[in-house]
Amino acid sequence: MPHVYAQTQSSGMEERVEIKVVTTIKPLQLIVSAITDGITTPVLLIPANQSYHHYTLRPSAVRTLDDADLVVWVGPELETYLSSLLAQVEAKTELIGAFELPGLQRHALSKESVIAGDDAHDHDHSGQFDAHIWLDTDNALLIAEAVAQRLTGLDPANASRYTSNLATFSSRLQQTKQKNAEALATLKDLDYAVYHNAFQYFEKQNGLQHKLVFVTAEDMQPGVRHIMSVRNALQQLRPVCLLEDVTSNPATVTTVLGDYSINRERADLLGENLKPGPEAYSQLLTNMAEVFQRCLAPR
Repeated sequence: MPHVYAQTQSSGMEERVEIKVVTTIKPLQLIVSAITDGITTPVLLIPANQSYHHYTLRPSAVRTLDDADLVVWVGPELETYLSSLLAQVEAKTELIGAFELPGLQRHALSKESVIAGDDAHDHDHSGQFDAHIWLDTDNALLIAEAVAQRLTGLDPANASRYTSNLATFSSRLQQTKQKNAEALATLKDLDYAVYHNAFQYFEKQNGLQHKLVFVTAEDMQPGVRHIMSVRNALQQLRPVCLLEDVTSNPATVTTVLGDYSINRERADLLGENLKPGPEAYSQLLTNMAEVFQRCLAPR
């Protein structure tokens, strides 16, 4: 396991204390790796090609959590199945629940019209929040700041490096945010659909808004009425683009589209193929912007 070393004084002798950093999902690993650059690479608990909603931890993953000094996760809003396990290790492990950080931008799961369900009524998510918080660069910076602060306390020997890495990360994020805003500025008036509502943090930060959602839950199997509702909405709204992600069910998409012709692009919300490092998170958001551009571009 990659690790950090802090130096402490023990009986007049220097002792190296191993500090182990674990992140639950790939986007958090990309953010944290920017702060630990040159010191360590945080361990990824859930493989990027696995569902963060339903992943079953292997015994080795449970041991990884148990041995960790710092665990960074989104929170029960995303990794619900980890709540009880993290509660058990919290007494001896530092935890950062990103969703609860003060100042974090949180977007509610709003009503999705037309495609709500087999009876075609509105599906109300009142009181529930979208957990894809990493798709907003301002949220990523808040997470990075919390990580830098906590690691400075755990590993004071590397405090200056964490501070420097945080400053570099912040500067890079501002550049990425500006470039994406400029790249997407001319696409704000175009109508498009999404497979499910997973993009709104990125959308809201860049002034975009989808017009139609195919399914209200990633594992939803739409019935006949639902499919007809979406097809009717496609004919009324005429979206030019469908944005999909790793949770999209190709068979469902094909069935729902019928003979409707539309640009289709698949977005990588997690950075599955990105190598952790100081520029990896910015690359994730740059890749997102490029997917939106390709999908909404005239053909």
